Amino acid sequence: MGWRERLKSGSFLTIVEALPPKGVDVKRFEEQLIPVKGRVEAISVPSLQGGIMRMSSWAACRYLLDKGYETICEISCAHQNRVAIQAELLGAHLLGLENVMAAVGDDPKLGDHPETKAVFDIDLLELLEAIKKLHRGYDMSGGDLEGAPRFCVGARLDASAQGHVLDLEMKEMEQKIRLGVEFFITTSVYDLAQFEAFMQKARSFGVPIIAGLMVLKSAGMARYINKHIEGVMIPEGIIEQLMKAPDKIAASIDIAAELITGERALCQGVNIVSMGWEDKVPRLLDAAGL
Repeated sequence: MGWRERLKSGSFLTIVEALPPKGVDVKRFEEQLIPVKGRVEAISVPSLQGGIMRMSSWAACRYLLDKGYETICEISCAHQNRVAIQAELLGAHLLGLENVMAAVGDDPKLGDHPETKAVFDIDLLELLEAIKKLHRGYDMSGGDLEGAPRFCVGARLDASAQGHVLDLEMKEMEQKIRLGVEFFITTSVYDLAQFEAFMQKARSFGVPIIAGLMVLKSAGMARYINKHIEGVMIPEGIIEQLMKAPDKIAASIDIAAELITGERALCQGVNIVSMGWEDKVPRLLDAAGL
């Protein structure tokens, strides 16, 4: 069963997000994912996350596909112009990559090559429009294609949005759906009550929504996220729980498992950002009853 079919099944789906290697040593990259093989429905590979130079998402996804994993490749606006983006999409289809996350991408000035110029030739909605045109057999300039690709397209949602910002997020969500988005992955969720309020509006569109969840390794990490990562707010109670826990790993897993358990009643899956803790994901899934 492919990713699109799993989405249509209505079952609760599990994704693990894995950074591609900074280099060509893919052996370790694969080895760290062995514990989750057969336990999750897909591996999501971000593209140049944080503006840091790494192996391309499509290459890492193709490698994992050969090893038997379902993959979700990321295409972003930050690093390529519209011609290169379209070329990458055609190449991804040729390589058998059927699932694509369309993303804005991170400014390379934030990464390890701060002298790099960001591109942002097109914005996210224009990227989605480009993919829709490719599906129909022509490029952004109206030129005919010699064979049209087909992707299952995903996009991000800001689950922290409230009030007027939430209304704007819903309007943009509707636009993305009209442009062909078939599933959404949210920013990391740590407040289930707030997420329930968000989902009351978001689920009305009838498109699968998968909650993001970055596994918190320490109270310091949680405070850093609150200070530096937009769209994510970790309640003080969770930070206190991490601070007071004698076993930080056990506490981290317990917190994540409790959140996933709560999310199962609200959305259609979880995207686990394990941050190098892939070997602990099976224990987390067990604790969450998955």
